[in-house]
Amino acid sequence: MRPILRVEGFDLQATSTHRDEGIDFVGVRGDPALGSAESLGVVAKFYSRARKVAVEQVRELIGAGLAKGMGRVILVSNCAFTTAARATIEHDLPLSVELKALEDLRSWLELVREAEPDAETEVRVILRELSERFARLIARDPGALAHLEWRDVERTVAEVFDGLGFRVTLTPGSKDGGKDVILECEVAGKQATYYVEIKHWRSSTKVGADAVAKLLKVIVTEKKAGGLFLSTYGFTENAFEQLTTIEREKLRFGDQEKIVTLCRTYVKAKSGIWSPPDNLTEVLFDGDAGGR
Repeated sequence: MRPILRVEGFDLQATSTHRDEGIDFVGVRGDPALGSAESLGVVAKFYSRARKVAVEQVRELIGAGLAKGMGRVILVSNCAFTTAARATIEHDLPLSVELKALEDLRSWLELVREAEPDAETEVRVILRELSERFARLIARDPGALAHLEWRDVERTVAEVFDGLGFRVTLTPGSKDGGKDVILECEVAGKQATYYVEIKHWRSSTKVGADAVAKLLKVIVTEKKAGGLFLSTYGFTENAFEQLTTIEREKLRFGDQEKIVTLCRTYVKAKSGIWSPPDNLTEVLFDGDAGGR
């Protein structure tokens, strides 16, 4: 069961063997600390003699799952299920119930094997899952940013904007031409592209006027709608002195607080308690995601 459920993102662990709590294995997906975790229960019924799993075992499973607040339970057996047991799960229940005989497991495992990604795809999936976990960690504890490498921050910001509704391209780790993340969205019915530059120096160095001018030049030269410059340690006092009012509208700035706010909005979006506005630039520059 572990490899099968791992594909769905569940970490399956055996429950205590010292007492019968009605569930043999518990699978968790998500971050319990943020209240966004999902859980499922698995019960295994294996018999030495041929017999059918009765409706009583199914009812016990449902009761145990409800008692533990689970949204999904699975009963696995080396034997078939009675007609009454199968009929029980056809009713409108407050949780999802699955009955799996050995033949069902074989078919399920075959589907998983067929769907196994290649190494490159698997690496991308792992990095994306890691970026999501970093975003949730930053939302909960902003101090975590100081412990991340610059590329981790870039990947995390890209994942956050993707979760907020933008079409996102993360540029290669070097020679990015003044842009780390490329964002696309519709503004007033037209396609708009924004560049995001991220500076995360472990030396706590602030960004100066030269770096600001470089990004602005790229945005203007390539005729993009605008940009966002994020610096985890902020900007020098003279970083914006040479900018005109129009340039300040085209290129916005944010520090650690902006990144944290974006991450918190991302967590809300993932939890279904936040929806993107009609104009996504509100999230990019100001709006619910804060800004400067």
